[in-house]
Amino acid sequence: MLTIRLIACLVTMLLAAPSARSQGPVPVVALTPTIAESLSPLRFSGTVTPERLASLSSHVDGLVISVQVDDGYAAKRGDTLVVLDATLAKLQLDVAQARLDEAHARLDDATRLRAEAERLGQNISQSTRRSRVARENIETAIVARLEVELQFQKELVDRHTVRAPFDGIVVEKLTEVGEWAQAAHPVLQFLAIDQFRLDVQVPQDYYPVISDENSALVRVDALPKELFTAQVAAIVPASDPDARTFLVRLLLDDPSDEIIVGMSAEASFSVSNGKTVVEIPRDAVVLYPDGSTSVWVVQEMNDGKYAYEREVVLGDTFGETVKVIEGLDQIMPVVVRGNETLEEGVDVQIVERLPDRAGAVKISD
Repeated sequence: MLTIRLIACLVTMLLAAPSARSQGPVPVVALTPTIAESLSPLRFSGTVTPERLASLSSHVDGLVISVQVDDGYAAKRGDTLVVLDATLAKLQLDVAQARLDEAHARLDDATRLRAEAERLGQNISQSTRRSRVARENIETAIVARLEVELQFQKELVDRHTVRAPFDGIVVEKLTEVGEWAQAAHPVLQFLAIDQFRLDVQVPQDYYPVISDENSALVRVDALPKELFTAQVAAIVPASDPDARTFLVRLLLDDPSDEIIVGMSAEASFSVSNGKTVVEIPRDAVVLYPDGSTSVWVVQEMNDGKYAYEREVVLGDTFGETVKVIEGLDQIMPVVVRGNETLEEGVDVQIVERLPDRAGAVKISD
């Protein structure tokens, strides 16, 4: 492998040397690396779970007369799902309405008699006047009580209907028309699909290093080409005595429509280890057939700037940058353009961009 790399270097040097000597300093684009925090990736497997999964039941016992959904049915909040027979409750509602109407009539009469007593003034006894005022107050209280009873009966009728508590999908239908529904027994399993969570079991040794401020990259096994971001929503501070793990619940920021509950996934946390590393642009990395990697650094001396190759060991890649674990002990500019034909110790000139077809370059300060 080393021989292959040496041959590649020699060929590059032979091809580049004549032009370099004849044309003077080689123009290159170079950038100064940055110092970044060294983050150790921690990877754990988990299961996709819904943010909300409800077992829906009726508020009252009753005969099922309508089931308007089936497994997989998508419903909006407030949509009717299951209806129970509310005939008796509606009859009681009619009775309550009639009682309230009767009470209003008695209150109107009591109000009329009290007003009449006030108009008569001294022509009517104080006892009669007080009696009429008291009667009006009693009838007012009766009306208020019957209004509450009427509202109770309306609510009772409404509770014969099972509605969607939030936007979601029916996971399982547990009843059919003609069955007797009981308040303690679910009639539907209902699932919210607007937000998914990833539950991962983390070894107890990592409890001190994972906090609510951590984020994670999530890769769902069924969607290997997609990468999702997630935030720590909850950390359950209770260790499983058998597995010696604790639960970390992640909330996916922008889940795909192709994700379903129960899928397996891997979460990768970036946790600080208190160290720093050099971070460079990916374009500065030179790859060789034997798998080794290097970068060209620009060292400034009294008589000019010179390029030297440094073999490096790379760490994690984030977007257009990559971390260097070993090989760059000093912070020097690294070549990101024009590093394809450089040779060791060649004189270089840092420019903002490489020469165009007309040979014009813009020299960097």
